[in-house]
Amino acid sequence: MGNPVQDLLDKLSKKTPETDSKKTTVSGKTGTGTKAKAAGQAKAGAQTASPDVSKRKAEFQQQLADQKKNSLLAAQKEAIAKKTNQDIINAAYKVADELKLPGGPWPLLRAAGWGHLTDNRGGLYKGPAIDEIDALTPEQKTALKRILGL
Repeated sequence: MGNPVQDLLDKLSKKTPETDSKKTTVSGKTGTGTKAKAAGQAKAGAQTASPDVSKRKAEFQQQLADQKKNSLLAAQKEAIAKKTNQDIINAAYKVADELKLPGGPWPLLRAAGWGHLTDNRGGLYKGPAIDEIDALTPEQKTALKRILGL
């Protein structure tokens, strides 16, 4: 044992019956057929995050959803503020026709609080955004936004 590096190399190069029988060649490389178990691998059914982390993640996702909703609502308000009252009335007529609403557009106009829009048809719309009108159904809101280009 004169050279420690050579001794280590000699020791590593010695073949044992166990390693000889399991040698495989894959694309020119030789190695044993055993796989090392991954450290830190979760077992089936194991909890991967603590409840505290899960709660914070859910809160963060809710904040992102709220920010997106607020951003879309702000964009909708900005776009609808450029529409005239007559644009809103026309959209109500088209939605009533498209959805076959009983009574035509007037029940829709009244439900949305738009009965007064006929008083100043050429004026810019100053009411709430479509998504802020609780009296409208989701189907009506979707149709109005599509027709108004919101």
